[in-house]
Amino acid sequence: MLIYYTWGLVILQLFPGLADWVVATFGAFAPLFNPSPDFLVQLPIYLGVVLIMVIAMWIGWTMLTTPAPEPLEDFDFDEEEVAKKAEE
Repeated sequence: MLIYYTWGLVILQLFPGLADWVVATFGAFAPLFNPSPDFLVQLPIYLGVVLIMVIAMWIGWTMLTTPAPEPLEDFDFDEEEVAKKAEE
């Protein structure tokens, strides 16, 4: 990813004739190798938003599918048994 940004934001800006060579060499795939600087700024922002949304979806799915814990009222806590276990 860093190489792509270096290529698009540094090398192609310093050598404008290189963009013509990219178009002549790669033809239909030239937009991949000659990106606009605006696209290179928007790409990490878009990927960051998508990453945050995926994490939020994962947390929501986990909350939705995790069964609720059993209430403590359903457990049979006998004070004598608890006292015996504490003594041991």
